[in-house]
Order: sequence, then C-alpha cells, then structure tokens
Amino acid sequence: MSLRKLNSLSTFLLFGLLFGFHTFPVHGWVENVSQGYPNCMACHISPTGGGILTDYGRSLSSELMSTIKTKDFQKPFYGLVDNTKHIKWGGHIRTIQTRNENDTIKRGSTFFMQNNVEVAAYVKDFVFVGTAGSKEGPSRIDGKGEFISERHFAMYQPDPTTRVRIGKFRQNYGINDPNHTRFTKRDLGFGSYSETYQLEYFKTLSFGEMLVSSSLGRLDLPRSQQEKNIMGQLTHYLGGSSRLGANILHGESERNRRSLYGINGVFRLGSKKNVMRFQLDYQVNQDLSGNIKGDKVHGLFGNFLIGTRPFDGFFPYFVYEHKQTNLDQSRQTLTTSPGIGFQFFPIAHVELQFEHQYRTLVSQSDNPEHRSFLVLHLYH
Repeated sequence: MSLRKLNSLSTFLLFGLLFGFHTFPVHGWVENVSQGYPNCMACHISPTGGGILTDYGRSLSSELMSTIKTKDFQKPFYGLVDNTKHIKWGGHIRTIQTRNENDTIKRGSTFFMQNNVEVAAYVKDFVFVGTAGSKEGPSRIDGKGEFISERHFAMYQPDPTTRVRIGKFRQNYGINDPNHTRFTKRDLGFGSYSETYQLEYFKTLSFGEMLVSSSLGRLDLPRSQQEKNIMGQLTHYLGGSSRLGANILHGESERNRRSLYGINGVFRLGSKKNVMRFQLDYQVNQDLSGNIKGDKVHGLFGNFLIGTRPFDGFFPYFVYEHKQTNLDQSRQTLTTSPGIGFQFFPIAHVELQFEHQYRTLVSQSDNPEHRSFLVLHLYH
C-alpha cells in the first residue's frame, strides 16, 4: 500500500476514533436531530426518513421548522385534503436553477427535479406506500417527462420498534441528503433515480437503532447493470440531540465489485440552534468487465457542514466536500469544494435553498469552477 493511501486511510480511522460510529439515513432537514428528534419515525412513515410524513411530522413543519406558523398549510396539498386514520397523502415538486463557470465554460439551466404524488394506506399491521409522477431532470436525461414511480413498498409493523419493508426505494446509506450531487451521494451510486428493489429490516434499540438491507437491483429492468448488495448500519443516540454510527456495504454487478465503509454524524454544538454534521466514506472498487480482473482502486469521499439557526426557518451554513477517486493517484483525482449556502422555510412545506461552491480539481488548480444552485421545493 502506498504512503498516500496509508495517510488517507489513517485520516479515515482517526475520524472513526474521534467521532465513533453512526448511521444517519435521513432525507430532508437532517439538522432536526439537534432539536431533539434523533429518530426519523416521529416524522416519517419510512423508519429511515424521507418521503411521506406522519401527522405529527406535518405539525412540526409549521411549529418547529417554519418562520411563519400556518396550520392550514401543514395539511396535505396545502389544505386541499385531509389525512385520515388509514390514508396519508404527500408528494414533492422541486425545481432548480444551476450555474457553472470557469475560464473555459459558462453555463446554466433551469429545470424540474421532481414532480410526484405519494400516498400511504394502513391495513392492520401493514402500510403500503407508493408514488406516481413524471421523470424530471435536465433536458439531456433519458425518459424525461415519462411516468415513473420512484418508490413503492409494503412495510410490516409488528410492534413500535420493528419495521420490515420490501419494494422499490433508495438505499439509506449515510446521510440521505436531498442534494443528490454531493460526492457521497452521486459518486457512490446513491444519487438521483438510484432506487432499487430491496428487503430491509429496521429495529430501534435501547441505545439507538440498527438496519440491515439487501438491494436486489432493478428487477423491472432485467438487463440493468445495477449492483446487488448487502448493507448494515448501526446508530447510537447521544443525549437525544446528536447521533453517531457506521455503515458497511458489500456489492457486486456484472462490471464491478466493491466494498464501502462509512462513518458520519450529526451533533448539536452548544445551543440547539448550532449544528455540525459530517460523512466520510472509504471505497474499494474492482473492475470485473474484462477477461482479467482489474486491480482494486481505493477512494475516499467526504463532506462537512456547519451552520446555525438565527431564527425559525432560516439556516445559513458552510459546507466542504472532497473526493479522491484513486488514492494511488491522489493529486490527479483529488477534488476539493468549499462553499456557503442557506435553507429557508418561510411557511410549512415550502423550502428555498441556495448554495455556492468553489470546486477545484487539484491537478488543474489554475482553473477552478464556481458552482451555484437555487432550489424551490414544495413538499405537499
């Protein structure tokens, strides 16, 4: 093993010793952990967060997360319909304006990222969840505008601490940041439209929670090259306002075999208004596409975010991302990306997010790229 690889691995292990082990698969405003909500099931039907909300989660959208408190807007479709005991409604409309610029390129675009309706039906100890919408993204995306069900699954709830679900949904590896362009999302295979068919077991414990899942790939696409894998997560709650833990994943497709090891965490810094979160992932990937198996490639991917909440609904932050896709060629493959941004929730179920990053491929440090986005998100 090269010296660069040893140094990078030592950094990874040091993070593990300093911060412990954690898994934090939450989709949405993950900083709610610092508000005393380390468990996702209080707000989401999915035990690992994301997607359709519980009635209690809807109430928190107004009472905890929004600048202006509006009870009617916290209802499904901004008050047009009501949830019942057995039927819950939801969905997402997300649009984005992007801007990328350096010495050689200058481009920007505006497009819908997401457009769907979601419904959950409770039948005794089971809940059935599904979305229906159109496939969205930049103009070059395949199948843009076509019908798509991003997720649909059945979940068994034998008791308040146990969930078993099977169906199509995104594998909850690491911090499930809705920004799918994060290096720890897109570059590790958990970005936009990465949902696969899975079997998942979730259990809350006295000290936290555990999760085991197995991705079976895209069963509806027999020729799909998506990997089949097994993943484990272990979470430890810290005083109800921070979380620590670890992830491990082993997977294989016809073209690649990989192992992925991750640590991440969300912490309250003094006041509950101040939050720090991080994720660091170490990947070992092997190319299987040729007649002779390729050498193993070691990579390191991470991000760090720190922010504060000066008033309800507004969260300015600093973010730093880095990736090294091949530690044996560290300088040639190292990318750094510091930036600033904010999230703003003016009323219940309305989010505005802006972020600007200064991204540099170290081997081309004389031509960095300015990258910005502005997202409007309606989660009805």
